[in-house]
Amino acid sequence: MSENTERMARFITDVSYEMLPKEGIESAKQGILDCLGVALAACLEPGSRIITEYVRKEQGSAESGVIAGGFKAPASEAALANGTMSHMLDYDDVSIAFGGHPSVALLPTVLALGERLHCSGKEALSAYIAGFEVATRIALAYMIRHYDLGWHTTATFGTIGATAAAAKLLRLDVSKSRAALGIGASLAGGLKRNFGTMTKPFHAGCAARNGVVAARLAEQGFTADENIFDSQGSYGYVLSGGVEPNLDTQDLGEKFNICSGLEIKPYPSCRGTHGGIDAALQVKDKYAFNPADVAEVEYHVSPFIPLACFRHQPQTGLEGKFSVEFCAALSFLEGKVTLPQFTDEKVQSPPVQDLISKTKITVNPEIPKNSLVPVEIKVKLKNGEVLCQKVEAAKGEPKNPLSQEELFTKFRDCASVALLSKEVDKALELASNLETLKDITPLMEILTFRAKPR
Repeated sequence: MSENTERMARFITDVSYEMLPKEGIESAKQGILDCLGVALAACLEPGSRIITEYVRKEQGSAESGVIAGGFKAPASEAALANGTMSHMLDYDDVSIAFGGHPSVALLPTVLALGERLHCSGKEALSAYIAGFEVATRIALAYMIRHYDLGWHTTATFGTIGATAAAAKLLRLDVSKSRAALGIGASLAGGLKRNFGTMTKPFHAGCAARNGVVAARLAEQGFTADENIFDSQGSYGYVLSGGVEPNLDTQDLGEKFNICSGLEIKPYPSCRGTHGGIDAALQVKDKYAFNPADVAEVEYHVSPFIPLACFRHQPQTGLEGKFSVEFCAALSFLEGKVTLPQFTDEKVQSPPVQDLISKTKITVNPEIPKNSLVPVEIKVKLKNGEVLCQKVEAAKGEPKNPLSQEELFTKFRDCASVALLSKEVDKALELASNLETLKDITPLMEILTFRAKPR
């Protein structure tokens, strides 16, 4: 009997806005607002321009808006472009339960189909949370082994979440939802080796597109294995290298993992660098040393950090986003870590490269493998003095969250890259009150057609 796949499909069909816990809705709204902001901030990036132009040239039905693109595309292709842009800066939210970046996979799917179907804000939130909950059950069962093997979980788990969200918006029945999940499971893919290149954010776009394609094909009667999450040969068995993890779906619809909160990033780099950034900023602020006096920097981190942040000698701005060493150098030299700093020139500058060469990462095996903290830094100065700092909860974690004001400030800073001030304010108002919208089209109108001239 297909217990897990059946439960997921029934949850997708049965969940409603009225069933959602208030704190879960608030977490979803934060993630959605943040994702919209970082997508707008990324619209001028080379990778964003390439994916936007690719979708523009493909043409097709004008169903859904491409963020800052000034045109509409088929829903699947709009999801591809918007998902890729949303993850281009690696400034988007993270969830440990999701095993990666939830909003960049879920939201582009919800926006693309939601605009096409003229969905309400409540329907959009219900679909987003349905996708989040299904994906987190997969992630909690498979994450460690799957990630160890080299899979990019935002791509693989994100595809399942996006498929669930799309099935919800299309109001698929249980049988078609199971088929959609089966299709999505075969589309899921993405390799960690591509971290530090444009292909990493492309994974998020593909996850979003996969969800749209899988659900729309299932809607039309396309078939797939309807037991895809059960027994030997299942999605988890294959993508975990022949291990059958304990997938638990029994309390779907009763317990909502999104209530644990999302991690909204204060820094535009891999979440695995954030504890290291905080530690570096704090030790620099506390002791006010001169970076030129540093002899050695040693980080003690969880076993997970080197799996994600493996660019130990970065040469490009994109690689720098996956380098604890580079982010530490920025923290010491400039006292901040912001979007404009992630350039090839900055990474290759002699003072930065000098500090990178002095920094080493040491794994503390006593820290749980699925944890990103604590992080401890030891800075040895040339005079022999050793300065230490430990971070138990990085800024942005649910235990140390951004305030509402900080979230709004981040959104305004990001969105102002693409939108005029009055449009930024309007988008903020609509997204912050998403549940009141009868139709999400006015929000998409701003995001798609109101961008500054390029």
